[in-house]
Amino acid sequence: MAWLNMPPPAPDAAPCRVAMLGQYPADPTRIVGGVEAVVVTLARELASLPGMEIHVLSGSPAVSQITQEQHGRVTVHRVPEMRLGRLFLLRTDWWWLRRAIRSVAPDVVHAHSAGANVDAALSSGLPAVVTIHGVVAQEARLASQGGSLAGRLRWTFDRVYERYSLARAQNIIVISPYLLREFPWLARRGRITAIENPVDAAFFDIARTPAPATLLCPGRIISRKGILDLIHAFAQVAAADERVELRLAGEMGAEPAYGAACVQAVQAHGLHGRVHFLGSLSAAAMRAELTRCTAVALAAHQETAPVTIAEAMAAGCPVIATAVGGVPDMIEHGRTGLLSPAADINGLATNLRRVLDDPALALRLAAAARAEAAGRFHPLAVALRTRAVYQQVRQR
Repeated sequence: MAWLNMPPPAPDAAPCRVAMLGQYPADPTRIVGGVEAVVVTLARELASLPGMEIHVLSGSPAVSQITQEQHGRVTVHRVPEMRLGRLFLLRTDWWWLRRAIRSVAPDVVHAHSAGANVDAALSSGLPAVVTIHGVVAQEARLASQGGSLAGRLRWTFDRVYERYSLARAQNIIVISPYLLREFPWLARRGRITAIENPVDAAFFDIARTPAPATLLCPGRIISRKGILDLIHAFAQVAAADERVELRLAGEMGAEPAYGAACVQAVQAHGLHGRVHFLGSLSAAAMRAELTRCTAVALAAHQETAPVTIAEAMAAGCPVIATAVGGVPDMIEHGRTGLLSPAADINGLATNLRRVLDDPALALRLAAAARAEAAGRFHPLAVALRTRAVYQQVRQR
């Protein structure tokens, strides 16, 4: 993907203190979700640039006052977050974030995702940048199918709050063209800059020694990720190839009933011992999985710009995925990966077999993906482009 308005890297810049609003894990080696991965990687890389001082403001229900901890050159502020904050329209979370912003006294506020982070950044009175990571309305549509009334109400609130917050943003970073297709009005209301998600530099250093017939799915075990579809597609492949195995690397606690259904599907297909539930992995363990898997397989029903795809591309690992959301903007079918429609189990199984049965194809896909990843996802390139946005916002 080449976006004409992507800012060029700026090697020299004035000193800048940034308050970055986004989730930062207590243990940065164990990351859950793409937004956490982006915040950790981007904060670290920005902090390594001369003159950059990075403070991450991360909401946490485990604290009752703002606390501070140091992660290398990144200062992380844990900000109180109510467990039932939506009952109070997230006003308490917003108030604590505003207080934390004032204590940092930044030159620029950079909010990730939507909701209270964006609302607090835009109401701070300071130069503000918003990075949009997802489309709550689409996720709400999927999550509400068969969900509880309370769940539907939560998603409805989040969807309305997303629209309210983004409608006020003036300086917006979009990580995928898909977001402009979903929010066409953004370009009329704000200044849009295209910067894709960064990937930890360690993924670019992976020297792969792939094992035969090993598929890896790095994703949470939730319905939006289409794990059941992947298990059913894998069952077709496994019936014809007794060597093949599927490794599911993601936490199962978010949707326990769905996780149980996935386990039952494995048992029903007689795949015990061939499908492995690995749980949430550390960054080092995930890189080890990417080192030895034959290919990464993803079957999501909704995605924006999955960090897991960018990581696989950086590692030189073939990607088999569904053509949903912004995935086709990351993967060019037949050149840097293989795509099939969402919920098309037969099509997904066909693509799995193509890569498993054709090592030459797997090598071609992997080489093309890795060559493209360096210019798009390397953390230094992303950090320099992000810093250029900060400079532009401060000068307006």
